[in-house]
Amino acid sequence: MMKSLGEILKKQMKQNLVGRRITASLIVEAANKILEETFGIASKRFAQAIYFKDNSISITCLSSVMAQEIKLNEKKILLALNQKLGAQTVEKIRYLA
Repeated sequence: MMKSLGEILKKQMKQNLVGRRITASLIVEAANKILEETFGIASKRFAQAIYFKDNSISITCLSSVMAQEIKLNEKKILLALNQKLGAQTVEKIRYLA
């Protein structure tokens, strides 16, 4: 049975460091879009996803109010993010002050 090029590339990306970094970058980008969709464009000034590691997305917050809003909506954000990614990839949000 022949595999598509996309399937082969996905498998290779999971196995090498460059692929994992690209995947992490795409997850951070998706998280920032979800934050903007959830809290509006002004949220960019107060909160931003900065890296993905160990199934956790790290978000830096410049406002304690924004951090609390994200915490209250954590399940909704994780659900939206995993739906956008098409897999149960992100399990936790870490907050950085």
